[in-house]
Amino acid sequence: MSHTVKDFDLLDAHIGVFHYRNLRQIDWLTLALVFALAAIGLMVLYSASASPAAKAPFFFKQTLFFVMGLGVALFIMCLDFRVVLSLAPLMYGAAVLLLLAVLEFGAEIKGGQRWLVLGPFRLQPSEQTKLVLVFMLAWYFTTIKERIRKLPYFLLTFVIAGIPIALILKQPNLGTAAVLVPVTVAMVYVAGCKWWHLGLLILAGLIAAPVGYTQLADYQKKRVQAFLNPEADPTGDGWQTRQSKITVGSGGLSGKGFRKGTQTMLNYLPEHHTDFIFSLLAEEHGFIGGALVIALFAGLLLRGLRFALACADMSGALLAVGVVTILAFHVFVNVGITLGLMPVTGIPLPFLSYGGSFYLTTMMCIGVLLNVPVRKQLFD
Repeated sequence: MSHTVKDFDLLDAHIGVFHYRNLRQIDWLTLALVFALAAIGLMVLYSASASPAAKAPFFFKQTLFFVMGLGVALFIMCLDFRVVLSLAPLMYGAAVLLLLAVLEFGAEIKGGQRWLVLGPFRLQPSEQTKLVLVFMLAWYFTTIKERIRKLPYFLLTFVIAGIPIALILKQPNLGTAAVLVPVTVAMVYVAGCKWWHLGLLILAGLIAAPVGYTQLADYQKKRVQAFLNPEADPTGDGWQTRQSKITVGSGGLSGKGFRKGTQTMLNYLPEHHTDFIFSLLAEEHGFIGGALVIALFAGLLLRGLRFALACADMSGALLAVGVVTILAFHVFVNVGITLGLMPVTGIPLPFLSYGGSFYLTTMMCIGVLLNVPVRKQLFD
């Protein structure tokens, strides 16, 4: 096999861990979609800050989260993720230890023990566990390769994913734990497992769903019941779903206007700056605004899948599919909740919902996506 001088220059540029030259190969369309979604998110949070119920400067803090997250994303883009992948077992072990620490020493906030308080900072390890699991599974699949078609190796995948899922459920944090399930399924499918292995496992999961329901916390069961019949308790457990649908519907085609959303400004809809941020967007900017945001998300997710399909390296394809699944699950479930199509769970909307830990996870996912096309050029 012959190599040109350019080939060796490219390989030489990728020796080491950090490659600032990767920034020259940034995918500008992906970055433009990210900036558009971030700008819309900041605009909506600026409006949320006008609510009398607002107790924090959402806009200014979120702006800081975005700037910090953008730096993290560009830093990740410059990493050689072959090196990061080799460290995946250590990252996974550290994530499990942090999840155990949360159960032992974590602060309880809003009924959940999910945060480690470190002086003025709060760390939510379950958020970073999402991306850690993606790297761990990518490492595992690229290590075992074709053996994923053998049942023991296939089942071990779900043991690896099941440990953090179980620890996150103990917090309890059903929403975050639920994200890890489709991530695992999508990645094991891309890794080349036998389709009937996966089919039987999904069937077993559906059969076991009623048993899983009995293990939910009481407030989680009430959320499911409120979803099935929100009118049974319209001022209690069904309040958020009912008010969210009213808020979205009141926006009509073009919305009530910027900072003119009465449902959210008067705080009829709780958590309109976090889990129900899409409701605020729809009230103020209507169907047109909501459709625009969904179209931007679709463009970003399709861009990520294109990176996965074009990547000659299996590890890069697995990473792209993993992070796209994380983002897609959050978008699909969050919008479904605000429209009353799914039970209420703590699933924020990327780039729009307020929160530092989740914003950091989102931007780390973007960093991985930006890294994949660079990885592809190394193997072309």
